[in-house]
Amino acid sequence: MMAPDSPPNVLKAKLLAMMVLRVVIALAFLGITTWFQTRTYSYNQLNLYPLYAVVVTVGLLTIAYALALNSVRNLRLFTFVQVTVDIALVTVIVFVTGGTESYLHTLYLLSIIGGSILLNRKGGYYAASVSSIAYGVLIDMDFYGMLPVRYKVLSYFPSPAWKDVLTTVATNILAYFTVAYLTGYLAERTVRAEKELEAKEIDFERLEVLNRHIIENITSGIMTLDDSLRVTSFNRAAETVTGYTLKDVYYRPVYYIFPDMIEEGSSAPPAGMRLEKKFRRKDGKEIFLGFMISQGQGRDASYIVIFQDLTQVKVLEEQLRRDEKLKALGELSIGIAHEIRNPLASISGSIQVLKNDLDLDGEDSRLMEIVLRETERLNLLITDYLLFAKPANEKRERVDIGAVTGETVKVFSNSPEAANLEIRCEIKNGIFVLGDARQLGQVFWNLFLNAAHAMPGGGDLTVSSRIISADVKKNAADPALYVEIRVADTGEGIKPEYLGRVFDPFFSTKDSGTGLGLAIVHRIIESHGGSIDVKSGIGKGSVFRITLPLSESELPH
Repeated sequence: MMAPDSPPNVLKAKLLAMMVLRVVIALAFLGITTWFQTRTYSYNQLNLYPLYAVVVTVGLLTIAYALALNSVRNLRLFTFVQVTVDIALVTVIVFVTGGTESYLHTLYLLSIIGGSILLNRKGGYYAASVSSIAYGVLIDMDFYGMLPVRYKVLSYFPSPAWKDVLTTVATNILAYFTVAYLTGYLAERTVRAEKELEAKEIDFERLEVLNRHIIENITSGIMTLDDSLRVTSFNRAAETVTGYTLKDVYYRPVYYIFPDMIEEGSSAPPAGMRLEKKFRRKDGKEIFLGFMISQGQGRDASYIVIFQDLTQVKVLEEQLRRDEKLKALGELSIGIAHEIRNPLASISGSIQVLKNDLDLDGEDSRLMEIVLRETERLNLLITDYLLFAKPANEKRERVDIGAVTGETVKVFSNSPEAANLEIRCEIKNGIFVLGDARQLGQVFWNLFLNAAHAMPGGGDLTVSSRIISADVKKNAADPALYVEIRVADTGEGIKPEYLGRVFDPFFSTKDSGTGLGLAIVHRIIESHGGSIDVKSGIGKGSVFRITLPLSESELPH
């Protein structure tokens, strides 16, 4: 099987190398062999002008080849021409250095080797054939005196016998084809190896591109550190998480970006350990990152750091802890409420009887009113406990959330708490969810009361809704549609340090509050398969966002 030809760029490089090698080797062999053949002759007996002509011709041809190389379209034909001209020059050299007695017939071998290197086995056989013909014709013509002797640098007398000449010619021709075969075979193996190496280099490049593509599209941030703890790579996810670009961090110490991951001046990060640290992004936002540091290889990748944004995970963990706390508290609340409510009813009833039977006035009457008022207050607290702890009604029905919200707004508008408020309800009827209308009404009542307390001097209370899909609702894994209800006020806002605790039971910033209003809201919405969150700013008001799944009959089919 023949090896493929060399690509044009490879062939051009070989031609350039052969041009230089041709000049060096030809001149070296010519000089050494001429000196060897002429060491017994005096300088006056030699005619060196033919050798000078050959040297000049080789130099001029090499210059011409170099100038024409970039403009030649057919490099293979150009190469065949060079090989042919080289053989012609070798023939001239053999003739002027003695013809039948010249030692430079070995220069044909160099032309054959060059032909094999440049044109593979085909070029070697071509050079061997042309060399054999040229050498054979030259020897025959020289033996029979058909060539001018005056151009010879050396001449020998008497001429050798014909059988010796024939033996020399046959031996050389056999050597030429043997060398052509061997060098052609090696040249083809070399070309094949070059092709395989090129294919492997392409595979390595493709693999490198694939690896780079994978690293750039991994959702975790990946960076590498050199042995001086300077950043040497930063993938796309790392830029997204931190807000820094590779240009911002390249070759900068790692503690410039992650001051809490490693102390400045430390010789090495804690390789093999997982760290969780707070981090401030380039835009100033504080997030929570988890780091995994492993030992790398090489100076530019002594350490590999993989990190992820755990902020949402921490939020979910906090929600889970709060839910567990609420569940435990709910179970406890049920027991406490039942244990207190019965004796409390007896106490309240007894006080009412005593008040009616006794004729009290002055301080005694005031004390009796305090007992009755505090008894009622305790009864309301227990009622809130039961509402907080009682599970959602399992027998749910289709509830028009627009109608429930509108009715609650109408009732609340006539309450004393809404005296200074401008209330706008932008929810349309006909949006149905599965749930308990009484409990959902309690949710909006508690939110309206919370908004009114946040606006003691008056303000705007806006209730609005929209339909969203699961991909808009965070952490949704189903394709259902949701109704999103927003309760927005223009009140004082919630302090940032309180924002994460507003749904915790018994947390309240008001002296008169029980701290169960928003906890009850959270529990009811959660039991209905929905979620609630809040956004607030000091002096900018608060927005409570409720999402509830629509009933199946409301979903598109």
